[in-house]
Amino acid sequence: MSSLKESYKTYIQAINDRNWALVISLVHPTVIWNQKPYPAEKYVTLMTRAIDPAPDLKFHIDILVADDAGDEQMVSARLLIKGTPEKEFLGFRPTGKSVEFVEHVFYRFVEGKIKEVKTVIDIEGLRDQMVDAPIFAR
Repeated sequence: MSSLKESYKTYIQAINDRNWALVISLVHPTVIWNQKPYPAEKYVTLMTRAIDPAPDLKFHIDILVADDAGDEQMVSARLLIKGTPEKEFLGFRPTGKSVEFVEHVFYRFVEGKIKEVKTVIDIEGLRDQMVDAPIFAR
């Protein structure tokens, strides 16, 4: 198993443990998140704001591919995200029920640290669990 995969697993575990100091140590001083640059501390602040409404939210690695050959170090992952929102979550009111949704994410590592993140969340799948009628039934 590549050290890149191990680094990524450490990063996900740090998020699940809410060990933000460790997360900051695993990313570059400036992280490009969906094409916008953020200082590492701001990147973590944005992450905590997204996670805080669901205190039990956990990220589970479903698929993990790493390529550390050549000049670029890349990781792609399919994450299963599970938790119970207690406050408005990604634009939806809480229902008191647990949700499970998917995130597809690509990372570019530089010098062994996360430099760039590109992410897509299955917002429709989340919406189907957080509103009265599934989107496709409307």
